[in-house]
Amino acid sequence: MSYDIITIGAGIGGLTAAALLARDGYRVLLLEGHMEPGGCASSFRRKRPDGSSYVFDVGATLFGGFQPGGAHAWVARRLNLRFPVLRMEPAMQVHLPDRVVKRFGDQTRWAEERRSAFPAVAEGAERFWHNQERLADISWRFAGRLPPMPPETSGDLLRLLPAVRPEVAALLPHMGRTVGHELRRYGLHDRALRTFLDAQLLISAQVTADECAWLFGSVALDLARQGVFYAEGGAWSIARTLADALLRDGGELRYRTWVNHVLVENGRAVGVRTSGGEEFRAAHIIANTTLPDVARLLGEAAPAKLRRTVQRQPAGWGACMLYLGVDETAIPAGLCEHHQIVLDYDQPLGEGNSAFLSLHPAYDTSRAPVGQRALTISTHSETGPWWAARAQGRAAYQEKKTHMVERLLNAVERVLPGVRSHIRYQQSATPVTFQRFTRRAGGMVGGPGQRPAQSGFGSTGLRAAGVPGLWLVGDSTFPGQSTAAVSQSGIRAWQEVRRALDWEARRRELRERES
Repeated sequence: MSYDIITIGAGIGGLTAAALLARDGYRVLLLEGHMEPGGCASSFRRKRPDGSSYVFDVGATLFGGFQPGGAHAWVARRLNLRFPVLRMEPAMQVHLPDRVVKRFGDQTRWAEERRSAFPAVAEGAERFWHNQERLADISWRFAGRLPPMPPETSGDLLRLLPAVRPEVAALLPHMGRTVGHELRRYGLHDRALRTFLDAQLLISAQVTADECAWLFGSVALDLARQGVFYAEGGAWSIARTLADALLRDGGELRYRTWVNHVLVENGRAVGVRTSGGEEFRAAHIIANTTLPDVARLLGEAAPAKLRRTVQRQPAGWGACMLYLGVDETAIPAGLCEHHQIVLDYDQPLGEGNSAFLSLHPAYDTSRAPVGQRALTISTHSETGPWWAARAQGRAAYQEKKTHMVERLLNAVERVLPGVRSHIRYQQSATPVTFQRFTRRAGGMVGGPGQRPAQSGFGSTGLRAAGVPGLWLVGDSTFPGQSTAAVSQSGIRAWQEVRRALDWEARRRELRERES
């Protein structure tokens, strides 16, 4: 069967592009290997013998982009739908070794909190924060005009011009700089402030201040101010809402269907082959996957340039996860839902020294049995050592996994003292687990680190595969990590694929007239 568009993977980026194209009346087929949409921004259910169950978020637990002007809000208007989300305030608490910082979305409260949390550098830090917010505001307005970023063709450059305003010139001096450069410019060397910023950037940019592109970092540090949201019923409610819109508008969605090959004829992507041997054809293919994975799907048809790009890419992070069902009595009344925890100033972040804890609000009783709550805890972790441990055998892998679980439990106890005695369910995951369930290369999650060379104009674009008719969306492409960012990449794919389909239709019409 032939379609206008086939989308590989029902992550948020792929779902967004597919739903928008189906809304425009195109024949869309979305193929997903699992039984639920959402990818790493989904949820899973674990039932207990008595029939009750827990709903845990797979990876992503912190959501933005639903505020007016945000990417999800734009998609909701275009698709005439409502996402089941509620704004959270405060956005999170950050637990440093010697203090706790509340990250408010309200600007006045956040200004008071940061001055109180870092009094020794309050004056210089205020100049830093004001500049960060000023640049972020310019970037948000620029992004709201849906610019073709990064520009990959002369047509992209022409379409970029209308999105540029005089204020964008203020961003130019900051290109190529890092957040670390900006901190040194203001003389900010305070250990607590630097650790706070490093931890915030690691979860949103995949790198710390000395490596993070300043323009991207200014936006990443603005997440709480723009708004952090809770997805009612779990992360999968966002993906399910998009999937429902796709089906409502005539698109097709097939679960438990893994794509293992992109078909290329005469240098152009023309279809896909599934692990079950089925072949589907389409004028355009959208791959919601990573660069290494799209190279794998292309096989021998992968262009040499794509192979070189994959080889040169800096290694990305994996994640270790801990999923807990705990007694409600372990959670103090009024505790906020999101917590970032750093255990030791003198140790590198990640690998359990920094962790992110999310618990669902008490009112959402769909997430856990009566009297209990579901907790998701994550930490950044290098993928290579996990695969090395697995190669050494089950015992070595299990020992490493047990050690990581202990570190994560230590982090949880910073927020919930004595929680170990209240655990009623426990499950863990490593990059090996993510590779098995997501089929992302090596189990990497979160996309590439947003260094100056990989951010903004240097980021991966829709056409990075180098094969006509094959488009990329997801956290490996501009603008990067988070459901809001991958939604932006899906909007971008919708723009370009629709433009290409319209142009192809006009060409066919002209040929028919000439004949």
